[in-house]
Amino acid sequence: MRDKEHHERLFKAAMNPIRKRLAEAIGSSSEGITREELRKRVPNISEFEFRFNLEYLISEGFVIEKDGKLYLTENGVDLAYGG
Repeated sequence: MRDKEHHERLFKAAMNPIRKRLAEAIGSSSEGITREELRKRVPNISEFEFRFNLEYLISEGFVIEKDGKLYLTENGVDLAYGG
């Protein structure tokens, strides 16, 4: 169920352009993407910004990491492709 807290988390993530760019770069591929591949797709940010915002997306449930690959969750898809 999508409650008020869910919408607030989604809004907070979407208001940060780096987080939105990371989610878009991961995409909805079922094959996933490595951190190295993601870093190449989003080159114009510092290493700190990259790590900080990626860890935020993971900790808030927008991205999962499995077997060395990053995948968007349902909430991550909303972030990447929602208005």
